[in-house]
Amino acid sequence: MSVLDLEDKDSDEIVFETFQLNDLQREIFRVLREQQLTVKQIGNEVNRSRSTVQRALQEMLDKDLILREGKTEKTVYYVYTTLPWDDIKELTRQTISEWYEEVDRKLS
Repeated sequence: MSVLDLEDKDSDEIVFETFQLNDLQREIFRVLREQQLTVKQIGNEVNRSRSTVQRALQEMLDKDLILREGKTEKTVYYVYTTLPWDDIKELTRQTISEWYEEVDRKLS
């Protein structure tokens, strides 16, 4: 069963699968890791349109994997970054634990 197969999976892959990130979201996550970028900068890095990147970012925000911070230089704009890696690992552990408890209840 692939959901339980951890062989050859690093911590990034476990996070990606736990939160069901698609290929674009995985690429965005890697680009954002430990840096702050605007939607335009992210779009340039992943070679996607602004609207496509915004949709992917919103889904990642909904899963609490990234942060959005407002900046002001004449106009207001947002920069995005990932949560600190230790926070992401803890969130992943918590999510897997909640999933396990739900599975256990359904099997009881």
